Amino acid sequence: MQHWFVYYKLEPAVARDVEPRVRRLQQEVAAASGVRTQLMRRADGGDGLATLLEVYDGIAQPGSFEAALTAAVARAGLPASLVEQRRTEKFEQV
Repeated sequence: MQHWFVYYKLEPAVARDVEPRVRRLQQEVAAASGVRTQLMRRADGGDGLATLLEVYDGIAQPGSFEAALTAAVARAGLPASLVEQRRTEKFEQV
């Protein structure tokens, strides 16, 4: 089982604007894959930017999940600058 963490930094106003779209994206991915999702914002944003963190838990089939996530991101209408700076870290339980 894998757990993915996708993060990126945005201006606070942009973050507030995209949060509903990211939540819909996560709902779509969760419905299609059964993966649990969360959306978090860094609590200590000292650099003036908002860091958003998308959490995806319980990924049993990483290849098909990645395809579903990529397709959902493309449909979400997120700003191109956000899509370009998304960073994904993948973890497994030990």
